[in-house]
Amino acid sequence: MQYKIESLDTYTHGHLSVVRVRAADGAEGWGQMAPYNADISAQVFHRQVAPRALGVRVVEPEDIGALAQDIIEAEYKFPGSYVCRALGGLDTALWDLLGRRLGKPVCEMLGGRPRAVRVYGSSMRRDIPPREEANRLARLRADRGISAFKVRIGKVCGHDEDESPGRTGTLVRDCREMLGPSTDLLVDGNSCYTPAKAIEVGKMLEEYGVCHFEEPCPYWELEWTAEVARALAVPVAGGEQDTDLAQFRRMVGMKAVDIIQPDICYIGGLARAMKAAEFGAAAGLKCVPHSANLSMVSVFTLHMICAIHNPGPWMEFSIEHDEWVRDLYSPALEVRDGVVETPEGPGWGVRINPEWVEQAERRTTK
Repeated sequence: MQYKIESLDTYTHGHLSVVRVRAADGAEGWGQMAPYNADISAQVFHRQVAPRALGVRVVEPEDIGALAQDIIEAEYKFPGSYVCRALGGLDTALWDLLGRRLGKPVCEMLGGRPRAVRVYGSSMRRDIPPREEANRLARLRADRGISAFKVRIGKVCGHDEDESPGRTGTLVRDCREMLGPSTDLLVDGNSCYTPAKAIEVGKMLEEYGVCHFEEPCPYWELEWTAEVARALAVPVAGGEQDTDLAQFRRMVGMKAVDIIQPDICYIGGLARAMKAAEFGAAAGLKCVPHSANLSMVSVFTLHMICAIHNPGPWMEFSIEHDEWVRDLYSPALEVRDGVVETPEGPGWGVRINPEWVEQAERRTTK
């Protein structure tokens, strides 16, 4: 009885909604839903997720995945993003609760250990002229020792259009010239291209030694992405938008990608993201989880990378200074010599700052 979930709170402020779960034995844990439209995710949480979690016993890590699957099946009429975003808040709070109760970091509960993780600096912008973007990355390499960077090419769902005429080719050339051959260069197409155009762009990327071509085609067009992956030597990455584990099995089975990228907050939590990683590992694919901002998703991702058997050579780490993640948790993650240390304390190893919580709108299910 003492391990049953007794209450669930959400705290919503701006783009973010964090979750606190409390058990009858007094243990509590904190998690986070996916950013943006956080008020909608919180509504879904209290309507479709939290009532199904109340009274459930959580004692072992396996209990978290089992509960997540039960909720997905119970809400089978509502597949997709919002239920999974809300579920991710529950899952990540439960991992924190269990880690604190056991006195272990989350990654240790999964058989790993906290360690330093190499990062790639991830640009989120297309509004910077190519030379300025290249200079920005070069400064970060000098200041923080980052030796890998990802830039945005094409246009979001761009139907083969560039953000501005000729930008993609100029950006890739300028970045390679400015950063030199020893820096890993990654690109993200954000669902821009048809297969023919993606292959044309990909051949250019190969000439500049790009090592990661993310989401070249609309992510829902797996057959298109598979065609591109077959045609190119540069590894094709995808999966960040997907929430259905069956879709990850299809993605891996049809060799649509060379690198899989589940997002812990999008897919419905760490337990489900670990399943996606396992599908990739069985097929010999690397897993580089999507973690495109410095909210709690980056903390979750560090622990996941420390636990999976098929991590890529780096993790995504945003180089943007978004005000909406400022002072969310402490201690803050910092890049030194190109790496970030995984927090070593129990659970996620960080705490949600009380000042942030005080500004947020609270809702409770109990």
